[in-house]
Amino acid sequence: MKVSVCIITYNHEAYIEACLQGAVSQVLNCDYEIVIGEDLSSDGTLAICKKYAEAYPSLIKLITGPVNVGMTANGLRTFAACTGDYLAICEGDDYWTDPHKLQRQLDFLEANPDYSMVAENGLVLDTRKGTEHPFNNMNERDLEIHHLLAKRQFPTASVLLRRNMLDASLLNYKFSADTFLWCFLARKGKIRYLPVISSVYRKGTHGIVLSSDKLEWAFLMEKWNNDIAQILPQGFDQQVLKRRNYTEFLKVFFFCANKGDFKKALLSLKKCFQYQPMRTTHAVSKFLFRKLKVSSK
Repeated sequence: MKVSVCIITYNHEAYIEACLQGAVSQVLNCDYEIVIGEDLSSDGTLAICKKYAEAYPSLIKLITGPVNVGMTANGLRTFAACTGDYLAICEGDDYWTDPHKLQRQLDFLEANPDYSMVAENGLVLDTRKGTEHPFNNMNERDLEIHHLLAKRQFPTASVLLRRNMLDASLLNYKFSADTFLWCFLARKGKIRYLPVISSVYRKGTHGIVLSSDKLEWAFLMEKWNNDIAQILPQGFDQQVLKRRNYTEFLKVFFFCANKGDFKKALLSLKKCFQYQPMRTTHAVSKFLFRKLKVSSK
């Protein structure tokens, strides 16, 4: 098998059909498979996945089970079921808009064996506001680890990677975040970014970031950054990871303090002082000054 499409889904009834349609519409000059990991959704997601699996029996492999196993376990079992030389990822609430997306990326990786991965641009669709905009405005370029850690450079659905780069050493890490995977691959080979818009990333209340407790999410981000720290090249400045953690907890502090959730605000503040004591003091002073100024009017 040349290419595997890995689709991970849970409670995506309103979105999964667009995702699957984008996958089955790909035009390739080689064999490919679509592996769907469906995690016992409580809505109609499984029924839609079964409908597509029945319509494309030679193309789609559906993986599900009697219990919900969670995001990480579902992702790992779906990855393990993929047999292609190259692997594409499209989460169930995102979708591809370009039927030549996989072929274009496959051609690039076949012609450039020193690259471990290729990624593209995409559209961000804000489902709350009904607006859309490009994920970024970058030109074609190679991306290194410090780019990947600075901010999100591309949507997950835009990626095609070499599956043989995910060697046994990856199993030593209990990863569940895509940035970890990109950094892991950046150590195996070069990463090329192409400015072609080929996918849609849905931003809205259904996603894990917005549906989770914000403090819980910050702690999860901290865990993922600690995982990333284990695979960074020797001598890499790990202050960038501490700044990522600090920024996340500071955002939670402001959010919780403004909402009157002072218990979580204080817990977030404690983490901020752990990472950046001077910056935290300055930020909190400005915040309290603004609050006092408003209350005195």
